[in-house]
Amino acid sequence: MGDPRHSCPELVARAARELGVGTDAAALYLQLATLAAPTDRNVRRWNGWTTKRHAEVRAELLTTGAVIEAKRARAGRTLFLPGAWTELKAPHLPLETVKLASHLVRPLWAQHIEAPFERVLPPAPLHEMFAEAWERDR
Repeated sequence: MGDPRHSCPELVARAARELGVGTDAAALYLQLATLAAPTDRNVRRWNGWTTKRHAEVRAELLTTGAVIEAKRARAGRTLFLPGAWTELKAPHLPLETVKLASHLVRPLWAQHIEAPFERVLPPAPLHEMFAEAWERDR
């Protein structure tokens, strides 16, 4: 579902070239830049990675400076896009503020959001959202 190596391999190859990393690290970058819930568990499931492989890919991507390493409550991951962070309340996960517009989400109060769905879900085909996130971050 959330693996850009399957939905847009040409974009993954382009991202790999421009970031100077392998295709796995480029795919991870696109997931972090696009998806609302790229938790470590989800990324490993989507990509079929072991914990060891995921750690290797994270380390490779971190060397690019395109992401930062941090600890954030309820995020379920350690790599993030640089920039503002939005603390959404459960059942939603907090996420990078830049992703709100692409998911058509506006936080309201408590756990309430204004969005096309009751949850923070992709409002467009993922290959389009991956491409939009790549262009946004360039």
